Amino acid sequence: MLDLSFVRRGGRTVIDRRLFAWPFVLTRSFHVDRDRSDRLTVIVQTGSGAVHGEDNLAQRLVLGPGTAVCLANQGATSVHRAEPATRARESIKLHVENGASLEYLPEPRILFPDAALSQTVELDCATDAYALIFDAFTMHDPMGMGRYFRELESTFCLRRSGSEPLLIERTRLYRPERSIFRGYGAFGSAFMVLPPGHDLADIQEKLTSELERIRGLYGAASASPAQAGLGIRLAALELRCIRQAFESIKVIYRQALARSLTIFS
Repeated sequence: MLDLSFVRRGGRTVIDRRLFAWPFVLTRSFHVDRDRSDRLTVIVQTGSGAVHGEDNLAQRLVLGPGTAVCLANQGATSVHRAEPATRARESIKLHVENGASLEYLPEPRILFPDAALSQTVELDCATDAYALIFDAFTMHDPMGMGRYFRELESTFCLRRSGSEPLLIERTRLYRPERSIFRGYGAFGSAFMVLPPGHDLADIQEKLTSELERIRGLYGAASASPAQAGLGIRLAALELRCIRQAFESIKVIYRQALARSLTIFS
C-alpha cells in the first residue's frame, strides 16, 4: 500500500500525507526542475525489487489545488511467475484537483515466463488540471527459450472532476503467441490529459514528428474523447526506444503546460 497526498505551501508542493507499507519504500523528495521550481519529484522504491505471483498492490495519490508532482520509481520492475489460477494485482487511483499537474512515470515492467499481472489505473482529473501517465512492458526469458508471460490485463479509466468515465481502455493478453508481437519486443502507452483550449492537432503533429525520429519505434497519437487530451501507443524493437519516446513525450507535455498553466500563488 502507498497512500500520498500533496498540498501547496510556501510556493512549493509538499507531501502532507505519507502512508506506505511493504514492499513500497519512500525516501526524500526533491525540487529539482528548473522549468518549474514548485514541482515535487518523488521516487518510489520497492523493498522486494519485483512483483511476485500473489502480490496485491495498491497506490493512491491525491494532488491538491495548484500542486505539481512528478512520480517515478527506481528502475524497471520484474514481474515473476505466478502459480496457476493466481495473478498479481495492482490498483492505482490518481486524483488531480484544480490547477494541479501530475506526471506519473513508472519504469516499464519486465514480464518473465508464466508471469500474470492485472493492473487498473483510475485517473480523476479536474477540468483545468493536467496529467501525464506512462505505462510500458517488455518480456524476458532468462533461459533464452522464447517463453512468454501467461497473462497481462491492463485497464485505464479517465474521469474529469468525478464525472462519468470519458475514456476506458482495456488490454488483455492471455498466453500470447509469438506472431502477435510482429517482431516487437517492448510496448508502451501514454495518456496526456489537458484542459480545454489546447490545440490538440498541433500537439499531435509535434508528437508524430518526434516519434518518427526514433529508429526501431512505431508510434501513433490520437485525440482522446471529449477533447480531453491525447493517447499515444508505442511498439518498439527494444526497451530503450520506449524510454526515448517517453522522454520526448514528456518534453512536449511540459511545453504545453508551461504555455498555459497559471501558477498558483
